[in-house]
Amino acid sequence: MRILYLVSRENILEPGVLKSQVLDLVGQIIKSGSKIELTVLNFPSINRFLANLKNYRSTREYARKLGIRLVIIPIFPIGRSIMPVWAIPFFLIQTIPLILFFSIKYRINIIHSRAYLPALAAQISRNFGLRVGLVFDVRGAYLLEGITYGRWKRSDPDYGTWERLEEKLFSDSDRVVVQSPGLMDYTKKVAPAAKVELIPPCVNERTFAISEKDREQGRGEFGIKNRFVVVYSGSLGNFHEPNFLAKCYSEIRKDLPSPYFLVVTHSASRGLVNSLRDQNVPEEEFRVISSPKDIGKMLPLGDAGLHIMDDLPITPTVVSVKFGEYLASGLPVIVTKNMASVTNLVEEHRCGVVLDGFDRKDTRVEMQKLVEEHSSLKENSLSLARNYFSTKVCAGKYLKIYEELNQKN
Repeated sequence: MRILYLVSRENILEPGVLKSQVLDLVGQIIKSGSKIELTVLNFPSINRFLANLKNYRSTREYARKLGIRLVIIPIFPIGRSIMPVWAIPFFLIQTIPLILFFSIKYRINIIHSRAYLPALAAQISRNFGLRVGLVFDVRGAYLLEGITYGRWKRSDPDYGTWERLEEKLFSDSDRVVVQSPGLMDYTKKVAPAAKVELIPPCVNERTFAISEKDREQGRGEFGIKNRFVVVYSGSLGNFHEPNFLAKCYSEIRKDLPSPYFLVVTHSASRGLVNSLRDQNVPEEEFRVISSPKDIGKMLPLGDAGLHIMDDLPITPTVVSVKFGEYLASGLPVIVTKNMASVTNLVEEHRCGVVLDGFDRKDTRVEMQKLVEEHSSLKENSLSLARNYFSTKVCAGKYLKIYEELNQKN
């Protein structure tokens, strides 16, 4: 079984989620299956590729040890990541010939496309005569993300064109993989006949496993040994607005013993720092760690993970990568009620608390629960990470899809 895993407009060389969400996952799929050849074909924008060129050799070596054939071919960054219609032909001209070439060269049986743009290129490539199964890994609702970024409105022509393309991508794929119940509902509404599978964003548990001795030593070095540490990990921007994060922390801190806010991000943090100051959070009560070398050694130093979003179009569909990382770090998760795709997980598996907006009484009750039941919430978090979000479990689900499509074709 020979699989081509397509990634575009994301750079495998960048620090961030692609190591765990692509390379670790693909490596586990190869390890779990038999007679699998898997090629990761990455089309990063050339400017992002060059900015991270120093990581090229180490990333290639990491992939090689996992048994992955990694091919990275930079492309010219026509348009933005939320691509306007006029830019689509320029993207397809650069990618389709390469998809055809590597599909023929490696006698590919299945093309697995990560997100909308590579899925579009793969489906058009099949029109050139490729006899392959197609797996469309949605990752996020592209049209709703475009609204959130302010790229288009529902009444715009670009939105209408992408709406028609989306329905075709869902309908013509042999399998559509979604990360959350909210995305499952969204996909079924757009294309009722689509064959949809739910596989959450995976987490490599080993990355976040540290001994209690190392944890206490790390907390001591950071001066947070006797603090209740709330961790936020991830980007800062449109989806995770600094003012909203600061406001939320300023509310929950009122009901925590000796609170502390630890922020781990690859984004510019000045906006968040200013917002925390505006909320009268003392300077000695928060710290920002920018682009840490080993996030797996940072998150377990906390006591709870913050996974909140404002009322955005995508909010009900989101289960972020950070959710599984918090759980694997033994951090009970603080979520907001509007995040419909994670609230059921939190409540059913008792791995955190759900906040009803900024209601003062509700926040007090939930924070008291977080502190008083912390030990059991932590155990439940580790269990959910192990049994649902782990790379091994997710790889098994992908492998089952591959095997079914391989037999069909």
